[in-house]
Amino acid sequence: MAKKKINIILIIVVLGLWGTVGFKTINRYFGDNTIIANTEMQTKNVSLKRIDKDTFELKKINRDPFLNKELQEQAAPVKLVPYHNPIKKVPVIVPKKPIANVNWPTLKYFGYLKSKDQELFLLKIDSKLHKLKLNDPVDGLVVKRKFKDSIEVSFNSQNRIIHLR
Repeated sequence: MAKKKINIILIIVVLGLWGTVGFKTINRYFGDNTIIANTEMQTKNVSLKRIDKDTFELKKINRDPFLNKELQEQAAPVKLVPYHNPIKKVPVIVPKKPIANVNWPTLKYFGYLKSKDQELFLLKIDSKLHKLKLNDPVDGLVVKRKFKDSIEVSFNSQNRIIHLR
């Protein structure tokens, strides 16, 4: 019973609010468009003051405000003449030694295990699963660096990056 009374009161309040909003909206468009203007002008005690422009002269500052040092008077600008070096240096190109093709073993990176004091990388080298630490050599392979999804492996002074599979 009490719930029914509260619902009726709330519905009446909401209808009253929406009715007020609707009335104000409709009254704007269909109401009187007369503008009430005050025709009496108050020009009796109006005084306009003329403001003269303030002029001043900018002087050259002889002191640096940040360094608190006196500025040096600048001499006349010096004309720079380009210097031509008669001896030209020619870069010497040293041919690189061809790197011998190194037969890398088949590698698969399966991730890493992390404990409090060390990280172990799970790497499959030629169908054998190895647990490697950073900078520990196994069959000539050394894990140099760890990334989010890959590791850098060195084999016979060549580096490769192996991605997680």
